[in-house]
Amino acid sequence: MEAKTKSERFVQARKDMWESLRLTLLKISKRGLSSLKEQEAAEFPRLYRMVCTDLAEAKMLKLSPDVLFYLNDMIGQAHKHLYSFPPLRMSSIKEFFRVSLPQIALKNWVFLIIAAVTFLVPYIISFAIIVNDPESAKELIPEKILNRMASAYKEGFTEERSTSSKGFMVSYYIYNNVSIDFACFALGILLGIGTLYILIYNGITLGAISGYIYGIGYGDNFIHFVTAHSVFELTGLILSGASGLLLGYSIINARKYSRRDWLKLQKTNLFTLVAAAAILTFLAAFIEGVISPSLLPYSFKTGVAIVSLTFVI
Repeated sequence: MEAKTKSERFVQARKDMWESLRLTLLKISKRGLSSLKEQEAAEFPRLYRMVCTDLAEAKMLKLSPDVLFYLNDMIGQAHKHLYSFPPLRMSSIKEFFRVSLPQIALKNWVFLIIAAVTFLVPYIISFAIIVNDPESAKELIPEKILNRMASAYKEGFTEERSTSSKGFMVSYYIYNNVSIDFACFALGILLGIGTLYILIYNGITLGAISGYIYGIGYGDNFIHFVTAHSVFELTGLILSGASGLLLGYSIINARKYSRRDWLKLQKTNLFTLVAAAAILTFLAAFIEGVISPSLLPYSFKTGVAIVSLTFVI
């Protein structure tokens, strides 16, 4: 009788907490981990650990199989959400961009704005200075690179690239742009400072190159080349920047929870932003290697940019 009373007291004392975890899991199953509010997200790993402890104690008290199954089932579900990344299948790409990404982007809009401003402001300032004084670009960019780019844009689009050349350039753009995006995200671990550096550096560098090409009179050819792929490429950079800033903020803002648990909770947000950045960067590389340098009319390239912008928005 005493053991039964102790068991009843145990269940009575824990049932509210178990119900909290059950409701949290129900919400996640319906709307995803990203639907949790900040307080709910912070409580989730704590509830998980406490129920794990309760299961061990419930086994010692020899509670009914129904109770043990109930606790074990909740622990299994919680573990799945906390310690496994959601798979991204080709069949779910449409839903990913229509539902998941907009939700995550809206939830983390502050980081997206900061990333965009951190890149665009240095870009605009750098462009404005260099376009009026092209020679000053040599203070930022090696002269050999500037001469090579001036030569390329001076010639414009006079002949179609071979298929092998296009394939090589697509591979090069994928490697180059994905490397930048990855660095932008990964360096967020330095409390976000590394991400800010990458965004500012690229803003200044790209602004200087753009300003130089415009300043020496080849702006039309430059626009002809960059129009088609710029939407996806810049959006990918901003998304990777936002993910890096979120990573840094998560480390700083762990509060009373362990950084490991807090990062586990943010993994869906981080994964979504990084995955979207990677997909857009791959698309941008294909467009940049195949369509941008082609002899296709500018109206077609503008159409590609409009479709890309519609897709992103």
